[in-house]
Amino acid sequence: MPLDLTGDDVTNRDLLGRVTLPLTGWTARLHHPDRLVLDPGGGSPLTYSLLGSAAPEQLLLRAHHVRLGRAFGPAGIDTVTLAYGVTGGGPAEPLFLRHRPWRPARVHEARPVTLSGRVWLAELPGHFDEVRVTADGHTAVRLV
Repeated sequence: MPLDLTGDDVTNRDLLGRVTLPLTGWTARLHHPDRLVLDPGGGSPLTYSLLGSAAPEQLLLRAHHVRLGRAFGPAGIDTVTLAYGVTGGGPAEPLFLRHRPWRPARVHEARPVTLSGRVWLAELPGHFDEVRVTADGHTAVRLV
């Protein structure tokens, strides 16, 4: 990590919060109230500029399929679906959907982790096709 002459950690200056997700191992950091940094560990970090106030278009920033280095669980899960976004003030309620031909979609609720009361992150084991999030009367949908 780069250090300045005072010995401060430049990459964590003005750090408001940090969380490491249990399934993927990704680390999320919130700098000031306007910058989210996601570090997958071993790759290039993803950086998002956040608007000053929560906007419906930032309710669901992204969703990813993350391939794990080693399968876990009795079903041998090797993929985790990760989604994240900005919450206005109320709790975010993410739903992960898996579409199947000629059958109804399977819907799974996820319990999000909240970072500094501003950013939510949720992950579920498995390969999902769609993420829907509802918060403060707004709903956002993203195909994965």
